[in-house]
Amino acid sequence: MKNKANYNPADILSRASARTSSLNPFLKEEGTTQQNATEIPVDEILIESNPRKTFNESTIKELAESISQYGLLQPVVVRKKAGKYELINGERRFRAHKLLKKKTILAIVKNVEQIDISKLPEIKLVENLQREDLSESDLALSLQELKNRHKETNDQLAKRINKSGQWVKTKIAHAEILKETNINSNSDKSHPIFQIPTSLFTEIAPLDVSNRKKAIDYLLKGLEKKGDFPSRNDLREFVRPLKPSKLKQSKPKNNNLELKDLKNKLLKIKEKISQLQNEKSIVEEAIRKFKK
Repeated sequence: MKNKANYNPADILSRASARTSSLNPFLKEEGTTQQNATEIPVDEILIESNPRKTFNESTIKELAESISQYGLLQPVVVRKKAGKYELINGERRFRAHKLLKKKTILAIVKNVEQIDISKLPEIKLVENLQREDLSESDLALSLQELKNRHKETNDQLAKRINKSGQWVKTKIAHAEILKETNINSNSDKSHPIFQIPTSLFTEIAPLDVSNRKKAIDYLLKGLEKKGDFPSRNDLREFVRPLKPSKLKQSKPKNNNLELKDLKNKLLKIKEKISQLQNEKSIVEEAIRKFKK
């Protein structure tokens, strides 16, 4: 059995923004050159668990024109699965081929033994980050998928992908709010809610579910009327009265007052006890005199 490709998600993600040569470990293996690629039927390629849910159609058309003129410069990567092929990376190239109505596409075919299947979601996320930025919604949903897949806390996920805990927390909050809306990112890819940036979802996060809906409606109406979302400051002003009011810290003050009262009461009791003890001594002395 061939060794599986070494994979370190933290190392790969930390370098993903460089946008240089491909960071996909499968493409860095020896022998993954154009000469090792083969033409496979486009209709036999399956797409599963791609973190990217939305694609810029204009850039797909530009890519298709480039492929039509110059050919495919870099093969897609697939693995054999159930008599067909599962796409590992290159969905934009694959979509461009479908747009051109091509029957086949140049691909590097990996054997199942060469791939750690549990790492596919991370690998696809990394590949998309490296090649063309995911939308903020796609990124948030992908990170939540990784978190759930590995049953990790936000801090554990942050360590895995070499990001700060706060950064991961805001992305996961973004994903959770999207899930609350019950708008399917697969079937409703063009819905404007998936265009809302994480920075605006950060202002919505402290609200309860019903008020989050009001805030999202406010953003979508702003987009519809003006062609852009309201600014973060405008949203902050809108949600201010919707946020739960902070309870006054009166309990500790009451406790302090109560403690002071109890101490004063104890002091008075001690004074009274002392007075009674004095009276007791006087009475006992008087009784002894009578006995004599």
